[in-house]
Amino acid sequence: MKLCFNQGSCDKCKDHSMMAELEAAEKYGFDYIDLRFDDLDEYLEEHTAEELAEWFNTHHLKPSSYSGLLFFNWKRTEEEKQKVFDELNRLIPIFDTIGLKTIAVIPSCNIEEHASVQEIKDDAVEMLNKMADLCEPHGISLALEPIGSGTFTINRFDTAYDIVAAVDRDSVGVAIDLFHLYANGTDMRDVAKCNGKKIINLHLNDAEDLPIGAPYFDDTKRLWPGDGCIDKKELADALRACGFDFEGVPAAIEVFRPEYYDLTVDENVKISYEKTKAFVDNYLS
Repeated sequence: MKLCFNQGSCDKCKDHSMMAELEAAEKYGFDYIDLRFDDLDEYLEEHTAEELAEWFNTHHLKPSSYSGLLFFNWKRTEEEKQKVFDELNRLIPIFDTIGLKTIAVIPSCNIEEHASVQEIKDDAVEMLNKMADLCEPHGISLALEPIGSGTFTINRFDTAYDIVAAVDRDSVGVAIDLFHLYANGTDMRDVAKCNGKKIINLHLNDAEDLPIGAPYFDDTKRLWPGDGCIDKKELADALRACGFDFEGVPAAIEVFRPEYYDLTVDENVKISYEKTKAFVDNYLS
């Protein structure tokens, strides 16, 4: 299984930069890197996509996915929807240049309407179809990521999977993040019985042993993969049962823990690689 570093894991380290993270990920043995939206924009303020492509062309490390297109759904006006499409149209030429082929799409949160699950599903299906129309000609896939908090419109794996199944396009799948699966109380039997080929993005991490749904159970409670209370064997068994593509989908470490941001980029990426490799060797091999 290929290993991937998500820039969010160290983007608050004091010495962070696009090049520092690329060089460290290459140095310690990662195969891929997930580019974080704000880190990429910051880099492009003083550099070009062609410069970034040249770096990737001369190194082992390659871009895996974009993390991510924020708040794509539940837009209540045509103008709001068009802003999502405009952002995609801005990004697609960049991704064509650097060879990035997957976009993690993040659902909207804190909406005012008391929308039902079905209303949210129908809206997301419509938006994802229109977004896929833009991305498919470029060979770019969309990975819908359920966010395990009650404030988000799509916060459960089964909801996200139902949406992806209704879209029914090869270019649209689900991103699963272990922390979010745990935080939203996902029943691993739902993962086990799904079509695993629809899981096209995998984020590794772990979690403190806290009450599900507690307001303080947020991203700062993430841990290195293997260091927390998530049932790793149950997850691995579910992925095997559903036919997940272990060879084709990289395992990407994604943690947002304040203590880890106190490390240097080099220290952070080194530990990230060691933890990711150990997790994959122990559970996903």
